[in-house]
Amino acid sequence: MQEILVIYFTFLNILSITLCEESKTIANCTVLKDDLANAVASFSKCAITYSRPIKFCEQCVNQYIDVLNGYSNMSTSKDEDGFCIDGYVNLDKLEILQTLYDNSNDLWNRANCYKCFQMDNGTLTNVSSVETTTFNDLFNKLSSCINSSEVNVTTVCEKCSKQYDELNKYYIGISNENERIGMCMDIVDVMNGTRAYWSHNCCKFRHKNEIGFIISTVIISFSTILFYILTKVCSQKRTPVILKQTRFAGSFCNNAS
Repeated sequence: MQEILVIYFTFLNILSITLCEESKTIANCTVLKDDLANAVASFSKCAITYSRPIKFCEQCVNQYIDVLNGYSNMSTSKDEDGFCIDGYVNLDKLEILQTLYDNSNDLWNRANCYKCFQMDNGTLTNVSSVETTTFNDLFNKLSSCINSSEVNVTTVCEKCSKQYDELNKYYIGISNENERIGMCMDIVDVMNGTRAYWSHNCCKFRHKNEIGFIISTVIISFSTILFYILTKVCSQKRTPVILKQTRFAGSFCNNAS
């Protein structure tokens, strides 16, 4: 009798587990579709909000992960008619759901945003990459120097040149500048702005240090040009003397031969 009860309860447990698993696999595709729609809308709004100055990658990574998860849920979840995604793709020319999802991916990849974050077994995370963290630390050091109370417009280039050089060298090291976008677009935009600021404010400082070199170069160039001009003017052209042969000399030579 005891063995029969054990078998009975074991059967009930297996049946309940099976029913639970089946209930989990049955998804409400409409809810999943709405979740994906909200994720795409939130990502699009975030992208526009942080389009200038560009902080798109940093600020919109969570929204983009929601888009990826929403599409994945529709691709792997089923209802009575099959996978949820099948009801929205490959059915017409518009391909609205697939088009909006692809547009989100395209925007993220064109900005190289994936270079700003760590991957976990091929899955995007919202944890900043080592390169991003190091760049931000160097940029913060430069910003702190520029905004220091001990630095003003006339001394910023001299006192903060070390921090700028470190930032610029590190950026060159992690970025392929031959590409249109060599690094995560957030970092590219920050570096472009930093270089523009430095060029505008610090070229005068650099030119003052180079003024002696420039003057020396001008003097040497002018002296070289002046030397060639004087040589050409003062030199005398020697015209070779050509003796004109007379008929008598010609006939004499012929008779002699």
